[in-house]
Amino acid sequence: MSAVRDERNAPKSIGRLLLELVWQLMVLGVPIFLVTTLPPLLAFAVVLVAAGSMWLCARLGWLAGGRGAARLMISAVFGLGFSLGRALPDYWDIAAACLAIFPGLACVATWERRLGLAPPAASAANRSAWGGQEPSETPEGEPIRVFNHGEIAMGGPVVCDYLFPDGVLLEGLGSSARFSSDGRYFAAPVPSRQSWGLVILDRLQRQLYRCDDERFWELDSFNEQGLGGRRSPLVDNSAEQVDLQTLLGNAQRVDLLPVGDLWLEPGHWQQSLARQQIEQRSPDGKHLLEGQLSLPENLRQLEQPRAALSHPDYRLSLDGEPAPLLIKADTARVWSDDSQRLVCIASVADEPAGHPHGLWLWQQGQGWRALRSPWSANDRSPSGYWSEPVALDAQFVRLDSYLPLLQPDNGHFGYQLHTLHSDSEILVGHDPLGREQDADWYRARVRLVLPLESDGQACSVQIESAPLQNGSRARFQWVKDNRDGVSGYRCHLGDWELPGLWQLEHRVSDSGQYLALLPFPEAEALPDRVVVADPGSRRLVDSPALPIAGLMDFRGPLLSVAAVIGRLPEDDTSTPLHRFTEPAPTAAQAGAFSAYREESRVYYEMRQLKLDNGALQEQPAWRVVNQPQIATAEGAFIQPAPTGLDAAWLFGSSTEYGDDLLRGQISRLGGHLLTASGCALSNLAPSMIWSPKGRYLALTRLYLEHPDFEYSQRAWKLLLLDVEAHTLRIAPNWLGNRPQFIDFTGDTLHLRQFEADWDLRDGSDPGRRVQIDLKTVLQWPTEALERHGELWLTRSDAGNASAWQALERPALL
Repeated sequence: MSAVRDERNAPKSIGRLLLELVWQLMVLGVPIFLVTTLPPLLAFAVVLVAAGSMWLCARLGWLAGGRGAARLMISAVFGLGFSLGRALPDYWDIAAACLAIFPGLACVATWERRLGLAPPAASAANRSAWGGQEPSETPEGEPIRVFNHGEIAMGGPVVCDYLFPDGVLLEGLGSSARFSSDGRYFAAPVPSRQSWGLVILDRLQRQLYRCDDERFWELDSFNEQGLGGRRSPLVDNSAEQVDLQTLLGNAQRVDLLPVGDLWLEPGHWQQSLARQQIEQRSPDGKHLLEGQLSLPENLRQLEQPRAALSHPDYRLSLDGEPAPLLIKADTARVWSDDSQRLVCIASVADEPAGHPHGLWLWQQGQGWRALRSPWSANDRSPSGYWSEPVALDAQFVRLDSYLPLLQPDNGHFGYQLHTLHSDSEILVGHDPLGREQDADWYRARVRLVLPLESDGQACSVQIESAPLQNGSRARFQWVKDNRDGVSGYRCHLGDWELPGLWQLEHRVSDSGQYLALLPFPEAEALPDRVVVADPGSRRLVDSPALPIAGLMDFRGPLLSVAAVIGRLPEDDTSTPLHRFTEPAPTAAQAGAFSAYREESRVYYEMRQLKLDNGALQEQPAWRVVNQPQIATAEGAFIQPAPTGLDAAWLFGSSTEYGDDLLRGQISRLGGHLLTASGCALSNLAPSMIWSPKGRYLALTRLYLEHPDFEYSQRAWKLLLLDVEAHTLRIAPNWLGNRPQFIDFTGDTLHLRQFEADWDLRDGSDPGRRVQIDLKTVLQWPTEALERHGELWLTRSDAGNASAWQALERPALL
């Protein structure tokens, strides 16, 4: 804010406030006294002169003079009332004064608003860009429908749609909207993350003017002098006023187009409505299915008036005979090979708007009828996800569907299992430096096989898996549900019926050779293993015992599953040493263990099982690396010392977002280190390197907040761990970004540091090579590690000694 504004808004002394009060009373009282002494006719003439002065000042654009004339008119109205009271008998004086003053003040306020002389601060309070005071009716008193409220950013200005009584629909405008004083024009800002705009609607001509003008976030007035408002209450709240003709002259004019009972801007809806008719012939060419564009009679009454235009309905007819059905243009319409049957997704034409679509079958000689499904479209059965019919024969219609993906909320671990209903990406490996390697992650495609003559029973429906290597599909048929609502199915692979019951949850390996399945559990239980079926050898391979919450991926020989590992109290903080406090029981009790509890949460982990030599073996959650990792390296790893006599295990590192989701460009921090020689440290980054003889381990640490840098919030430091003397040295100075160790030869440490803390991976930031002598490092202040049992800890980690000691170590340590 400028110095002028600071002085203007500075607090005033009590003496100055008293003087201003006396002055305002004199400005109001003296004219009242003078007009009161005049006869009523002359007093009324003074009121008219003041009103004329207001009009003249408004026409000339002299707002200050107009507002002064308004104050004079208010005093004249009071004087007129008192003058009438003096001239009339006692029993009429008070009534006459009231009848003159109160209606007169109302007329002054109306005239002031009409001329646009009302103070901006008073009107601006009713038109905030943050919503809540949108105009609800036109100047003529007709209602305006304001809907589809949203924010351009979290907590940002509001955008909404306006539907006027004459059918004009304006979308995505700001809430600080105003009508012109004569009611012909309507103006509203267009909020944006980049540059704001302004629209002005000519209601008489039904023309919309789009102005490339960022000065108006909030509108305060709209009168003969133009449009007045402010740019931004957050940045610069100074007032602006622009002549209406200037705004219109620099704007892009758009003529609104009539469609049904609406008036709209030209847009994509025109392309949707350009297709007036759809046609499709049967495979033998003897039948013709037609669809005629059909719009609702009253678009204004719909919850979303324009939705019916963007995805319009078409009224069906077959071989010239109308059907009481509506379909979408892009809806699949599937014929049987013999052209005797047709199936599509449609809705009944006479049903209310928004009625759900269903599956309809046409059979030659029988006409149209709805097909029954044993599930509703809202439950979690496969029919809840079915999309379109893909095949039709004399007995069944097959619908495309999928099973959702499962993922813990923090990537490899978490306290919720998210269900993803779109294809995604998944981590499949690491390059030698530890960079993430990801690949497409596809939902398991299935087919819902619905009989044309269904009795509505779930057992009448079959579900087919994606095709296996030989082209066959696994078939699932419902048998029963347990008390927890989990469904059990029989499973067939060709003519091979797998023994027992299975959950529908399954994964076909990416090679198509294997099928992973989960056994059907009893109530309050989870599957106790994963089973892989090999159709070629007709053999089932069981995994080790593990409470399985769901299947994730089956890629190559690796099968990924989400397992229930334990529970953590709701108020406890999750750390790499403290993910859970209560371990999970066996799978037979894990169902009840996993049920919702308000005071604690379930802890899930992704586990990988490898199919090798006819057996499923659980894989370690870490990898062995033979070279230093970079600062963005993902996951847990073991880095052996060059002598092979020691090794460093780093685990628990994450991004600054606190998860291990796919964020390959972001540096990792918060890692925990344990060496085979018993040294344990926390809050480390993945970058580390051993000295040639394995005595020293150079480490890095990333600080997100530190006092030494005024603007940057991230900085790095170098640490040196002496595993023989059990000491730790921390550099007194800061390193550059993303330190990457190159080698540790003799008594010299070589590393590279970069300009950016993000790994751009495009070679644009090659970094700068830095050399550090071991002699210099050995002069840094030394902290002796404290012994706790078999481990050596820093003083800051001593409070977690029991957790470190209880840690399950890899076999290499």
